[in-house]
Amino acid sequence: TCFCLQGHACDKGATARRHSSVMNGNLCAGDDNNTKQHIRYDWLDQLYSFVLPPITKWDAARMLTLSVDPWARYASLPFIEQATCNDVEDDATTCNATTADEFNKVLNRSEQAHAFLPLFPLIIRCTADFLINSIPHSFLPSTYEATIAFTAVIVNILAFAIAAVSLYDLTIFMSMRNDLATPKEDETSNNKTINYCDISKTTAELFCVNPAGVFFTSAYSESVFAMLTFGGHALAARGLYYNASSKMRNSSSNRSRLVSYFWVLSTLLWALASYVRSNGTFSSIWWMLIGFGQCCSYIYTAISAKRDDKVCIRAMTVKCATILCCHGILALAVAAPVFYHDKRGYRFHCMETNSSVFNKPEWCTQAEDSTKFSLYAHVQRKHWNVGLLRYYELKQIPNFILAMPVLLLSFGAAAWWIITSWNRHMNIGCDGADCKNSITLKNVFWWAFQALSSSSDSVNNIPSVSNSSQLLLGPSCLPYYAILAGFALVGTFVAHVQISTRLICSSCPALYWFVTILITSAQKNGKDNENHARSTRTTHLIWFYFLLYNILGSIMHVNWLPWT
Repeated sequence: TCFCLQGHACDKGATARRHSSVMNGNLCAGDDNNTKQHIRYDWLDQLYSFVLPPITKWDAARMLTLSVDPWARYASLPFIEQATCNDVEDDATTCNATTADEFNKVLNRSEQAHAFLPLFPLIIRCTADFLINSIPHSFLPSTYEATIAFTAVIVNILAFAIAAVSLYDLTIFMSMRNDLATPKEDETSNNKTINYCDISKTTAELFCVNPAGVFFTSAYSESVFAMLTFGGHALAARGLYYNASSKMRNSSSNRSRLVSYFWVLSTLLWALASYVRSNGTFSSIWWMLIGFGQCCSYIYTAISAKRDDKVCIRAMTVKCATILCCHGILALAVAAPVFYHDKRGYRFHCMETNSSVFNKPEWCTQAEDSTKFSLYAHVQRKHWNVGLLRYYELKQIPNFILAMPVLLLSFGAAAWWIITSWNRHMNIGCDGADCKNSITLKNVFWWAFQALSSSSDSVNNIPSVSNSSQLLLGPSCLPYYAILAGFALVGTFVAHVQISTRLICSSCPALYWFVTILITSAQKNGKDNENHARSTRTTHLIWFYFLLYNILGSIMHVNWLPWT
């Protein structure tokens, strides 16, 4: 078994240009090297031959192909550009048709390669070259292609561990921030610290056994993406916590400067994540919601103080415009790598190909107006039928069933946060009996306004909670649950629904927070004999789902069964 250099299934028997092997010219991960230039350990070669092939299936083959052969992204090949009819007996029409057919195959391959952003293959390639130059070849797989696959495993294991630590850190700081405004007389600070660690530990453990585990260890980009995404969220959460705590203590501006550093670093990590997977652009939603929240907070403060003079309104307008402009720039910086990748693909296909007519794709004329054309969306639609409701077919029902658990958890998490926020609004943010007894458009608008305002405010006036995990439903968690809901909607209505599990598990801390809340609440309720059986079932069902999908995924994915 090997990973096919064309990029999807080895049984297609396709070949392509590749980086010249440092150790030999075999195409398959795990094959032995017949021209042994170094001492080889048979047991190590057998181990690599057993371990590496299973992790090179499905889209992992495409990732590894692009690591071995970065030029696969180009829409022209030297042998096609220089193709001529040397045989005088050749029919020119037949020759040109053959050349065009060959180029169409290359074009399809290069278009499909554009669906996979280049940072992850680049990381694998550079790390593999580093290993080859720093470790004796006797300890590495016998082929360059196998070394690429081996490197992908090492990188993903390290990235997975860092992602788990980042999620742990993020959970602690989000809990601490939401706890800033809760009454402190009920619990000591030591107990609070222990509770922070407990819920953070549970969250990290859930991530370590998440239902998409097979994709975090095989040659997919989920681990690196989660590392960058969760790392960015952890830095941003530190910034929010320090900003909130400094406001409550009236600290100096040095803390504000530190917050800015955290936010710039988080933006950088999210931008890198967008260059690993296109869904990294969802992190820009975080910046926009934080910006809108800060504006709503300023407006709410002015309304509460009953300051409606022109000077106040003018100052508030300038302040909000500045905030939205700054956060808009940060959001664009997060999404910029995807736009750059689209421009780069346009240049590869439409400006750097052979001048022959058949060498330019039809969409090049559409791409001249970049505001209306996205090459990434075009490739997804053309080659994978990705689009709104395009996946709603009877034959896809098994895939919907496969993705149903994570989608139900995601929508349930978003709904639970909304209900909690609404109840909080009814209890402490709604004035008058009429307000509390009715759900009107005015009340809904006022709730949304206060939810945005409190999501960025340092003093949220949160009621005390009996279970510390409920802090993960606090006002400042709004952007995280909004992103989770967005991913769930995309997975349900736009993308191939079966990828929803790995899509959400690698992108959304709020999913793990919600499951942590369910588990800790079940454990707390389980102390009551009447609720013990139901609470135990809830906890067991959650762990059963996580572990079952890990086992089934490991079995099905490596055997070319539909688990993608």
